[in-house]
Amino acid sequence: TDSRKQTSFTITISHFHMEYRNVREKVTDQIRSELLLGECEVGEAMRESPLAERFNVGRGPSRDALLQLSREGLLEFTPNRGSRVGKEWDGKLITVMVDLRYKMESFAMSEIIAHPAEDFTSKIRKNLRLFKLACEDADMAAVVQLDLEFHRLFLRHCGHSGLESVWLPMMGGVRLPYSRHEMLTDSYEEHKQIVDAVEAGDRKAALKALKTNILKPFKAS
Repeated sequence: TDSRKQTSFTITISHFHMEYRNVREKVTDQIRSELLLGECEVGEAMRESPLAERFNVGRGPSRDALLQLSREGLLEFTPNRGSRVGKEWDGKLITVMVDLRYKMESFAMSEIIAHPAEDFTSKIRKNLRLFKLACEDADMAAVVQLDLEFHRLFLRHCGHSGLESVWLPMMGGVRLPYSRHEMLTDSYEEHKQIVDAVEAGDRKAALKALKTNILKPFKAS
């Protein structure tokens, strides 16, 4: 039995509450989390009707989620065959894409340090608190969603619209390497070091912490 089919759509991450603009975002985030964790087999079919039934939503949000994840490269769409789980990138391509991701996020982070965005601190601190709880509970769905949201907050608040939509496809062929940590809370500590440095206005320390969080796992492999 596929344990994912037993997952209730109310992804109210245990005692956490994720803020979404619409149902499509909820469905997309849940499927994205499973893909990034490698919980779906490469080539596995992803169809609108079973997803709509699983999440107790209409086919519209399921269809939109599949389209979005295909754009991001996590799914591969083929006419007459529909959407299927995409392949993980090979080592050379992962190195290139992770480097690009670091450059984009370091730019966004530098902009926020130079020009602090309104409400950014409260949002990033809230994310950090929830991420710590998710790591302590080993709630992987929450860990992935809050991890991605952490990085997206920098892109969303750096003053350059459109960066986030460019960034998402950079995650398409990557699987998140949480297994590198002896404890999931180590990932939280990496995020905390980034936030502490940003709030202190220490660009050098912030970029060093970001490099550890983004680049080190893949350079080591």
